[in-house]
Amino acid sequence: MNEKWTTKFPTKPGMYWFYGYRYGKISCGYPCEPELMLMEIFKVSNGVMSKGDGQFVYPEELESPHFCKAELPQLPKIE
Repeated sequence: MNEKWTTKFPTKPGMYWFYGYRYGKISCGYPCEPELMLMEIFKVSNGVMSKGDGQFVYPEELESPHFCKAELPQLPKIE
């Protein structure tokens, strides 16, 4: 398992774990807890886009972000 965490937003397509504050440490006046979210980074014509939990994720929304490349398991053969 890859456990190399970085605070730099991913720039290569793939699946990544995000751990941090999705909308900041304080959102709508209430303290928040850090979240663990699986994100997908995909290539578009002028760079990359990211989504997580069915929403687009923008680097400027995140606070104290940490990212780790997600190594997905080998899928079984289905007959």
